[in-house]
Amino acid sequence: MNILNDIVSGAARQFGREFGRAGANSILKGANYYAVNEVSNYSGRIKPSDSEVVKSIKEINKVKFISTNRGNISRLIEITDLVISNLEFNENQTLNEINDITELINRYIDKFNHGSALVDDDFKEKSVDYLEERRNEFVRLLNVFNKDIKNYITQNLEITRKKKKSKKTAILLAIPLLGLQWAYLKPIKYTVLSILLCWTVIIPIINLISLFKLLLMNESKFDIKFNPEYFYYSQFNINN
Repeated sequence: MNILNDIVSGAARQFGREFGRAGANSILKGANYYAVNEVSNYSGRIKPSDSEVVKSIKEINKVKFISTNRGNISRLIEITDLVISNLEFNENQTLNEINDITELINRYIDKFNHGSALVDDDFKEKSVDYLEERRNEFVRLLNVFNKDIKNYITQNLEITRKKKKSKKTAILLAIPLLGLQWAYLKPIKYTVLSILLCWTVIIPIINLISLFKLLLMNESKFDIKFNPEYFYYSQFNINN
């Protein structure tokens, strides 16, 4: 089982290197929007508000090993099945939970290594064979899960990159102080109102302030405000 432990740990480390501490922000709006908790609370009792991933982490935390081989094998199967149940890719929901999923995998590895060390090397039973099957299934699913995430991010990053608004273009449009940049950055009605009211003193001043804001805004802040989907997917470091 020690060799299999190394294989599982290697797969988990690979996943952690690529997606650990991804830092996804809750900036997507509409039907695909999911709230993101930057730091989840993995201690204490399970709460109704906990996500399925956080609930699984707390379940793993509660597992206590005992003095019998059979009992510990049963617990190892239990936590393996628990982590497997969370390896289903659900697009942005999964991305928003990536830090919790990484934590789940790491805690599972630590708990499994502790529990398997308590099982005698010469202990032979059908449950041991079944455990190895589930561990192999975990590695297979984790690799598929990892691949699905990378493909999804890569595809969406390419799509949003093509739609990405340029800060330079916005500045050039803002220079005449007619509000032309709003036709590029926002619904065209803002530009229409700006042109209709450009004879007033207030509108040119507002447009001048807008120009200065664009000039002083760095690329990251510009993307957060005007290219939120591109910024969202660009946060994930994909190591191909």
